[in-house]
Amino acid sequence: MTRETAEGKAVRLLGSGSVSVTLAVPGLVNATVFGDHGLYAVTYRRGGFSCSCLAYGGCSHLLAVLRCTAAGHRVAGLSR
Repeated sequence: MTRETAEGKAVRLLGSGSVSVTLAVPGLVNATVFGDHGLYAVTYRRGGFSCSCLAYGGCSHLLAVLRCTAAGHRVAGLSR
């Protein structure tokens, strides 16, 4: 059995409706993500994302919010 990747879990969280973007304005995004072990706050402020979970680096909660926001597309260097 293989372990689920952070990106795979992010896709699963999005597909299950576990991501709620509560505020999205230029330069600021606030979201809540209901993860496997609790509720997490994900924030984007002018070029940087953070998550309230204990994971180091790009956690699945952060990746899920990145996938569904314009801020995530800018950070990743993608165009819409």
